[in-house]
Amino acid sequence: MELDICSLGNAIVDVQFSIEDNFREHLDDKSIAFGSMTLIEKQDQEDLISLLKENSGEPLRACGGSATNSIFAAANFGSICHFTCKVQDDELGNFYLKNLRSNDISHNDNALDKQTKLPTGQAVIMVSPDAERTMCTCLGVSNRLSISDLDILAITNSKYLFIEGYLATSPSALLACQEAIRCAKKSGTKVAISLSDPNIAKSFQKELLKLINIKCDLLFCNESESLAFSNKQNLSEACNYLQTISDSVLITLHEKGCLSWDGRTKNLIEGFKAKAIDSNGAGDMFAGAVLHSINYKQNLHEAAKFGCYAASKKVENFGPRLPKNDYKKIKENYF
Repeated sequence: MELDICSLGNAIVDVQFSIEDNFREHLDDKSIAFGSMTLIEKQDQEDLISLLKENSGEPLRACGGSATNSIFAAANFGSICHFTCKVQDDELGNFYLKNLRSNDISHNDNALDKQTKLPTGQAVIMVSPDAERTMCTCLGVSNRLSISDLDILAITNSKYLFIEGYLATSPSALLACQEAIRCAKKSGTKVAISLSDPNIAKSFQKELLKLINIKCDLLFCNESESLAFSNKQNLSEACNYLQTISDSVLITLHEKGCLSWDGRTKNLIEGFKAKAIDSNGAGDMFAGAVLHSINYKQNLHEAAKFGCYAASKKVENFGPRLPKNDYKKIKENYF
């Protein structure tokens, strides 16, 4: 079966809360960086959830993870997608895989681990009044993704392999990503990589470079991630550096749009006006929209413009995704 996109990512169930500004005091007490992603142990995460329920009520739960959100968007725009992941045979794990299948996203046969005692990955997402999102993630069994989980046929039959930078935190997942990229390189499958988060981009730069140096046709990041990864002081210097390691680069700039480098020309793609209430998932939506567009014959600059439009619609809604029918409306209204 020919595929548009095959992706590797952490299988994470999102538990999302709206918080008030004064909740930042609790985050400071727990040494949780506001506006970023922090890895957290399961019990610490459960304690945080209890505190959030006391302050903010019941959360919104959704099948998530960065690459998952991108693949979900691409699939609902019309791309044929496959996802490689790992979950436990628990309530959250079965919820996650059922959600993939209900959106016509195939997955690796051994995604459900019936032997592990590690839980399915879960992310607590806190959205403040300024639409900024802070995440505390327990990776659980998703952190054990390995070479044995790869579906080589799915990689070789895809137009693009998409890898999220969060996987660089796991030695076994890093090896799986390296092997997947090698398979893509042999088969002519293009490779897209996302830096995912400023902390990841900075702390795991060497690991990410191991992936990029094998093959990277398209690199996704936002401004903060570009600065952290390149160790540069301004966006221009960061962009110049990224152009030396990837054939194409997209740097998102929040409401300002994005910088697009296609290997020959650099364009500033203007953003679309939006009444933002939740930035969680905006970058993921952008990546999914871009990958869908370039697989359907748009050039990178055109695809980036659609990505900005789709992201502007995402931030106007609460949660990492939109209702399925909204993706069709976005595509119809844009094209």
